[in-house]
Parts: sequence; structure tokens; C-alpha cells
Amino acid sequence: MNNIINLTKMSFTNLKSVYKQIWYIWIIWIGIAIYNPSFLNILLGMSVLLTVYQVMAYEDHNNIDYLISYLPVKRNEYVLSRYLLGIVSILLASILLCIVYFVSIKINDLQGISLNLLLPTSITSAILSMSVIIPLVLKFGINKGRVFMSIIVILVSTMPLSLMSDISQDSKTLETIMNIINSVGMPLITVVINIIILLVSIGISINLYKNKEIKE
Repeated sequence: MNNIINLTKMSFTNLKSVYKQIWYIWIIWIGIAIYNPSFLNILLGMSVLLTVYQVMAYEDHNNIDYLISYLPVKRNEYVLSRYLLGIVSILLASILLCIVYFVSIKINDLQGISLNLLLPTSITSAILSMSVIIPLVLKFGINKGRVFMSIIVILVSTMPLSLMSDISQDSKTLETIMNIINSVGMPLITVVINIIILLVSIGISINLYKNKEIKE
């Protein structure tokens, strides 16, 4: 466990090296989300996407695989540290999302956009993105994975917005979803779905990285 925590700390230290490349994107998205609430559901996913991907890209560029092969750590510990990095990023981004939401309601009419639905949807979108990014980068590296990354960015940017828009416009679907949420509980639904996604992704990533040939 200490190795996983230390590797995660290393990644947050490396985040400082790429911070200048992503801080302006955050500011732009925050500004857009404040004045256009429709983009709120993209904010969390985009924040996590930028953080996890940029850190892994930086480490891959600096031959992190070669370093891991010499450090007294197991490959699965390195893989788990990637997910810990993503989970911490999601928690921090969730706080940011809530702050932006409450600022936005002071400026805009957010009728139809509930934080109780927005936050779980955004967290699930972020976890799904992270769960795809990590195995792809671990398997293919940053260069080959860049094509897949472009596809993921498009999906993260459009799917939550489209989903929330469709649900809001379809009163029957919204009513059905709210009934399910009220009977089962949104927190429980979100936790179960996200745990399943994470466990599947972790298993795939560990297997991929375990069998990856590391070249000097």
C-alpha cells in the first residue's frame, strides 16, 4: 500500500510539470459552465480527463515503464496508483463542480438541472473515461493512444450533455428515472455502477501491464 501511495504522490508532483498546459483549459470550461449551465455535466469529466491523461502522458514521455522495471515495486502497484490518482482527481473535481454549480445558480435559472442528478452522472462519466484512458495508455503508450484519446474526448464532451438534454426534454423518461432513483437511491445506484466499471477496468489494466514488454 505504501508503494501505491508513494507512486500516486509522485504523479501529483509530476502534475506540476504539466499544470501550465491545462490550467487555462480549466478556466475556460469553468467560465463557460458558469454562464452556460448546460456545460456543467462536462466539467468534471473534462477535469479528470485532463489530469489523468496529461500526467500519464508526461510520465510515458519520460520512460516511466523503464523506471518501474527497476524500482522495488510491483507492476500491479503502479497500475493501482493510476486509479488512485484518478479517484483523488474525481473527488477534487467534484468539489469544484459543486462550487461552480452554486455560483451558476446565482447567475442563471437552473430549472431542470438538479445537483442530485448532475453530480452522480458527472462522476460516472469521469470514472468511465478514466477506466478507458488508463488501460489504453498503459498498453499502447501516449503516441499510439493519442488516436483513442481523441475519440474519448469527443465522447466525454458530447455524451453527458446529450444524455442530460434528452432526459430533461422527455418528461416520461425523467419521471421513470426519478422513480427508480427514489426507490433504490441515487447514491447506491452510482456506487454499484462505478465499482463495477472500476473493477473491470483495473482487472484489464493489470493484465495488460503485466504482459507488456518494456523496451529500453
